[in-house]
Amino acid sequence: MKRRLGVAALLVALAACTAEQPAPPKFEDTDPCTLLASGDAGSLTGTSKGTRACDFTFDSLTVRLVLRTEKFADASQKLLSGGGYGAVVNDHPMTRRCTDASGTVTCEGLVEARDGQLIELTVVQRSNDSNMVGQTTQGLAAKALERLPVTS
Repeated sequence: MKRRLGVAALLVALAACTAEQPAPPKFEDTDPCTLLASGDAGSLTGTSKGTRACDFTFDSLTVRLVLRTEKFADASQKLLSGGGYGAVVNDHPMTRRCTDASGTVTCEGLVEARDGQLIELTVVQRSNDSNMVGQTTQGLAAKALERLPVTS
């Protein structure tokens, strides 16, 4: 009798271990405001959430992050044709383009998180160094990729 109870307890324990765990959030359900945080580009002083987008205000720059579902090659073509160039962030392809207008640099970046899943960043900072703002854009893309939930 004791052996039957032991086997039954073991089966119950195994069933509990194999019970379905909640699925991680899908890309479409990811809150874009969770992908950047204070310290990524200075102190975070505010966020504003939109549909599939989040605006971040840091000490010296602003960032708009948008989650898109589109083919990377198609989406990056606009940046490339406007003078952008390719990069790689944590083994993910990225395209970015930076423009300087009256001491304000705007960098647009697009990184492929997974096939058909894109993170778009627009970084605006008062600066005359478009390369430095471009590097900041790539760094923020890396942070967003690290925090993106693992989904299918």
